[in-house]
Amino acid sequence: MNRNGNSAISVLLVAIMLLAGCSGQVDGPEEQVTGCTDETAINYNPDATNSDNSSCTYEEEVEEETGGVGEGEVEQAPISVPHTDGCDNTNPIHCMLPFPSDAFLRDDEGTETGLRIHYSANSIPGSGLSPVVEIPILNTRDGASPSTQIMTAFVSEPDVTDLAGQYTIGKSLDPSHPTLLFNLQTMELVPHWVELDARSEPDQSTILHIRTIQALDHNTPFAVVIRNLVDSQGETILAHEGFAALRDGVVSDSPDIESRREKYEDIFAQLTNEGHPNSANAISRETLQAVWWFHTASTESIVGDVIEMRNDALDRIGTQGLGCSVDSNSEVFNDGNRTHWLITGTYTSPQYTESFFAPTLISRDSDGSPSFVENREIPFWLMIPNSANESGNPAPLTVWGHGFLGEGNTSGLSGWGNENNVAMIGTSFYGWASDDVISIEYAVLNIGFFQHQAERLQQSMVNQAVMVRTFMGVCSDLPEFYQNGTKLVDASSPTYTGYSNGGLRGPSIIGLSPDLNRGVLWAGGSAFSHIIERCTQYDRFYEPFSSSLGYSNQMDRAIVMSVAQYLWDPTETETFLYMMQDGYNGEVQPFELMTLFSIADFQISNISSSRMMRTGGIPLLDSSTITPYGVQTVSDGHNGSVGVFFDGGYELAPEGNVYGQEPHAAHNAIGGLKIARLMAFNFLMNGTVIDTCEGDCTFSSEGLSWS
Repeated sequence: MNRNGNSAISVLLVAIMLLAGCSGQVDGPEEQVTGCTDETAINYNPDATNSDNSSCTYEEEVEEETGGVGEGEVEQAPISVPHTDGCDNTNPIHCMLPFPSDAFLRDDEGTETGLRIHYSANSIPGSGLSPVVEIPILNTRDGASPSTQIMTAFVSEPDVTDLAGQYTIGKSLDPSHPTLLFNLQTMELVPHWVELDARSEPDQSTILHIRTIQALDHNTPFAVVIRNLVDSQGETILAHEGFAALRDGVVSDSPDIESRREKYEDIFAQLTNEGHPNSANAISRETLQAVWWFHTASTESIVGDVIEMRNDALDRIGTQGLGCSVDSNSEVFNDGNRTHWLITGTYTSPQYTESFFAPTLISRDSDGSPSFVENREIPFWLMIPNSANESGNPAPLTVWGHGFLGEGNTSGLSGWGNENNVAMIGTSFYGWASDDVISIEYAVLNIGFFQHQAERLQQSMVNQAVMVRTFMGVCSDLPEFYQNGTKLVDASSPTYTGYSNGGLRGPSIIGLSPDLNRGVLWAGGSAFSHIIERCTQYDRFYEPFSSSLGYSNQMDRAIVMSVAQYLWDPTETETFLYMMQDGYNGEVQPFELMTLFSIADFQISNISSSRMMRTGGIPLLDSSTITPYGVQTVSDGHNGSVGVFFDGGYELAPEGNVYGQEPHAAHNAIGGLKIARLMAFNFLMNGTVIDTCEGDCTFSSEGLSWS
């Protein structure tokens, strides 16, 4: 039939029927059925005898009117979302943004978390030298680093002026704050602060950092919520297409987006007013600009390998160690007076790396577990102060932790040794030692080689535990320890002290050595990826790192440094600070620390130092010159761990993730400060805190000396 047929007949028939109804009579022809008689219409009535084609409806009309999909309707085409396999497609700015993300997690019933990291060959940014970077060890971890950076980026730069900053961290716990970090197990808000990348480049989007203030709980799910951000002009920051499709329930053509939709709906329900409709602090779904979740790795996943090597090594050496050999015993004089003896030699330690020299990896068996390679001779340096000879009192043994790219030579510590009558033994932190420089320079051109450095450092921690056991045992009574029949060294109850990098390494050394339970950390901090961009040591590698052969893109550099954090976690300061109070599974025992810091340190920022204290639950001596957020205070005479900030009035570090200019004296100042040394060595020997600051830990930069 004609869709536009004559409607006058229908009108006339209706009028006749109405008149008949009013009179109560049924006269005239047989009853007619009026309806749409067009067979192409959706509402076609096959029983109709009278045309009412003006009421006919068609498919395009239904679609236009309802905007939905129902029975007999046309399904809406999926929206197009930029998609790359092996990437997180909720953010098209970078494959690995937001970071860290569930996009790179896969279910795995064989892990403690039930998950496993999965980075594809194209996930991690390649360098100019190595376009494809694969780091196989990462895909064995069962979650993100608890020390991870958290970051994302938008097309336009957000205005963070009124957001939580490094001095206003408490703002982040306000439920109305634009950035929220949730522990999804407890639904508690996690304190943090927000920072834009000060190193961003003009032609790139700026990274928005969500800075945590301590290590996150292990084996725990977290969610990041961002809403109500505006730019400097007050314009609302737009969500990326992929995330918007998830937020708005719009079907996309991205397999990645669609595969994650169910989990995102769970997250939305948990976080927004869908799950909390009566809460004044409920989050409106429509205001969300970015949401993502991640799961931190289990402790076992992080430290399982290094503990396995430690256990095997200590089993192999027994209670006494395998032995040591002395190469030299030098008697050292200054101005005609004996200052110390320096004993050098080697001790025997089981090895699990394929080679002694960098670069090298841990040797692994068919199931990926570390495997013993051979026993090797590891160099040591032992300084014996003349004070032990003069007093006739053996000097207690302290393990020394050297600085960045240094070696274990303790000869320069005779001033400390004589002042406090302590003997100091050291060995090199292979991985961050002087013979690692070339290997590190290559690693900044191919981030995959940082696995070699990180695994060499794990071996170094095993070497440290073996050294302590050996010098408490078979090498505790060497002939070189005697002078005129008097023993000069007491190795029965060793302690640890380390400066700078040695401060960073301290918690892992103490935690992995069953024979150490107390240490002093000087000018240290925690979390490699949170330290590096604020550290002046970064400068020596920045040129090749940012070159055309390395990572010329700042966003790539930020990502790969964050990925590298996962590699350092097995020996990371925070990993063992997290275990400091309660130990771990009988494998790591609780221990005590004194942490000493200098205000305005350009090498290890005070931000990192405060982070160290919060992660370890270390209280602050009330004479300190600052009181970081979330840190408790204690007084003179306190027993147990403590932190102290000293202030020499030095130029403060610049704001943001950049470093100041060297030379800058603050970093090394406290080592030359006598009141700091007296405080430190009293703690090492006695475990008690004496307030040598007498209520105020400010000091003059004049007259400082390590001698």
